[in-house]
Amino acid sequence: MFKPVYLGLLLAFSAGAQAALDPTQPPATMRAEARTDSAQPALVLQAIMRSNGQAHAVISGQQVKVGDDLGGARLRAIYAHSVVLERQGQQEVLRLVEPIMKLSR
Repeated sequence: MFKPVYLGLLLAFSAGAQAALDPTQPPATMRAEARTDSAQPALVLQAIMRSNGQAHAVISGQQVKVGDDLGGARLRAIYAHSVVLERQGQQEVLRLVEPIMKLSR
C-alpha cells in the first residue's frame, strides 16, 4: 500500500526536478537581455595574433584587422589583451579571458 504512494511522490518530485533551471545556462537576466538585443549580436574576442608587425584578432570566429567591419561594428584598435570596437557611435572593449594557469618565467 505504501509503494504506490511512494511511487507517486517520487514521480511528482522528479517532474519538479526536470523543471529546475539548468546550471549550465546563463542567468535569466542575461538570457532576457540577449533576446531583447537581437539587433546587435554578442561578439566574443577569442584570440589576438601578431606577425610581421601586423595585428589580427579573432572575434566570434572571424579573423579581422583594424578597420574591418564585423557584425555592425568596426574594429578600431588591437591591444595585447583587448580590442576596441565602435558600434553606432559607442566604443566597446572586448577582453581576452584570463588563462586559468599562468606560466612561470
